[in-house]
Amino acid sequence: MIYLSPPPMNPLSRALAAVIAVLALVAAFFFGLIVLALAVGISLLFWLGFRLRLWWIMRHLPPGDATLAGTPEKGEVIEAEYTVVSRDED
Repeated sequence: MIYLSPPPMNPLSRALAAVIAVLALVAAFFFGLIVLALAVGISLLFWLGFRLRLWWIMRHLPPGDATLAGTPEKGEVIEAEYTVVSRDED
């Protein structure tokens, strides 16, 4: 293995290096935990905002109309008259 500096030979300095390495790993773990908690919190806020907006929209729909405006119920037929308009000039 290639080292930037050789491993310490003194047992006291080896123990100190091990303690510093463990502290660095623990700090990295808690930093990751904080980042994860922030990500979960932010996504929870976005979800809550979305649900609040959806509740606000559904609140203003007429009673008994559980679907969004203009969306037909399943199996409902929409009848309409139409005229075919050709882009080709005949």
